[in-house]
Amino acid sequence: MMSVLSPSHPTFSDQSVTYYDGIRAYLRSPAFTSDPEKCNIYVFDNTSNGLAHTFTSSERFESHIADTQKPSGRIVSICSPNSMRPLGITEQAWSKLMNEYNVDASFSDLAVSFGDKPRSSDAGLGAFTVRQRANGAYDMHYLLTYAEDDTRGGISSWKIRQACVFHHYDPSGCGNLFILLHANPQSPLHRRIEHTIATNSGALFGAWFSMHLLVLSTYLGGWRWYIRNLGDEIEKTVDIALTLDFSKPRSGDHKGGLVHLLKQQYLGDRILPLASRLRTALVTLHRLENMNSLFRPKTSADDGFQTVVDSLAYHVTTLEGHLESINVLERKIRGISDLLAVALTVDNQTVTIDINNKMLDLNNKLLKLTDESLDGNTTVRIVTLVTLIYLPASFVSTLLGMNLFDYGKTGDFEISHQFWIFVVIAVSLTALTVGSWYWFSRRQQQLKEKSRAIELGEL
Repeated sequence: MMSVLSPSHPTFSDQSVTYYDGIRAYLRSPAFTSDPEKCNIYVFDNTSNGLAHTFTSSERFESHIADTQKPSGRIVSICSPNSMRPLGITEQAWSKLMNEYNVDASFSDLAVSFGDKPRSSDAGLGAFTVRQRANGAYDMHYLLTYAEDDTRGGISSWKIRQACVFHHYDPSGCGNLFILLHANPQSPLHRRIEHTIATNSGALFGAWFSMHLLVLSTYLGGWRWYIRNLGDEIEKTVDIALTLDFSKPRSGDHKGGLVHLLKQQYLGDRILPLASRLRTALVTLHRLENMNSLFRPKTSADDGFQTVVDSLAYHVTTLEGHLESINVLERKIRGISDLLAVALTVDNQTVTIDINNKMLDLNNKLLKLTDESLDGNTTVRIVTLVTLIYLPASFVSTLLGMNLFDYGKTGDFEISHQFWIFVVIAVSLTALTVGSWYWFSRRQQQLKEKSRAIELGEL
């Protein structure tokens, strides 16, 4: 778990060109402010005067840490304007601070997580890391995510935020340093530090674990209420989802079912990274337990050792309980999501079957209409054929007039001896007309069949 820092071990200032510039393209926003006059740096030096300073100027802060004699203990607290904005320190001032205390570059790797909301892809990042220097001092740092209730206008709105802790601890009591990074100004931890310093300025430097226990007690307690809030949202959507009746679909049931299914997926996405965040915090707690055992024979009295044991055991037990709660909520979301998915699938199948039945009914009606059209076409063809048969005779009769028939003086009906001319012409013309119609229709049919055969041959 321990490693010794050699004098040549790279610091942030050594790697500033290759490291920060190299990863800047992967950051959605910069980790450090670009305006040297908009810093937010709180510094407390544990001296006989116990002075605290708040720097808004990067230049003044750099001068303070460079020109002021290093006290036995120092707290540097750096705040972002909000969780989506860069830390209130310039890259130059940060590099100056890292170089002044020879801080390992791995701490800067956690600092670049700021300037943006905690990412789900970084849920497993930030577990407790410790390195031992050649002079026997220890550098410890970790990133802690926490849930905070940002109540506005009486409406509770939980946010996931992060805090970062660096602790340079020298068992000899010289040059101890805390660097604290906050996602917003006047964070709960920052306020508690200011209050503790105002009432007992040396309390945070009396034992190695004092600041760590303050950090843990400030931030770990919010997880319970955040998880409960998620549980309430899940219960609410489950109650509504179970009242949907897809057997008697109303206009909004299908849409409502889909909305609640998506709501379950959304809640599942919020719960998914929690287990990794809490496991990372558990790793930090267990490594703090190791540090407590390491420091026991050197610096900690038995009562201090037991205080750490009891406090860490409480936090470990609590986080393990939260992990079980998260597991229950995940199974509940999975179950109701599967139920809604099946219900929506069945409903979709019912709608599909209904549409198919309607289409089948429509097809039957179209088929019936087609049959009626065919019957009508047959009638038209018969009428046409009869017309073709009678039309030539009618034409001939019209042409020849009434000269073929006559009523004699006696009243007898007389037929001209040339009547056969009418018969020959009428029959011939009828045969010619019907034959022409048959030949033309047959030719059209053959052309269609030939065209269809060519198309089938191409396929």
